Amino acid sequence: MTNIASDDDLLDIDEVCAFFGGSKPLHPATIYRGVGRLYPKPLKVDRQSVRWLRSECEAALREMASARGKAQAEQARMSE
Repeated sequence: MTNIASDDDLLDIDEVCAFFGGSKPLHPATIYRGVGRLYPKPLKVDRQSVRWLRSECEAALREMASARGKAQAEQARMSE
């Protein structure tokens, strides 16, 4: 069994929608459609409940920001 750090929060779907959407939370379907591509996979905590690790959501957001920076740099390089 994987040992999860005690300071790693578990987020429900509403919290994940707000985390990625900011002041205008994303729709839950947007999160579920992007699981495994843009957003981390949730943990199944019982038969009908899932939660996301905050640390994985933070890492996914950092990856999105990094990819955006790389795309902007590539676009600037191509326009020269």
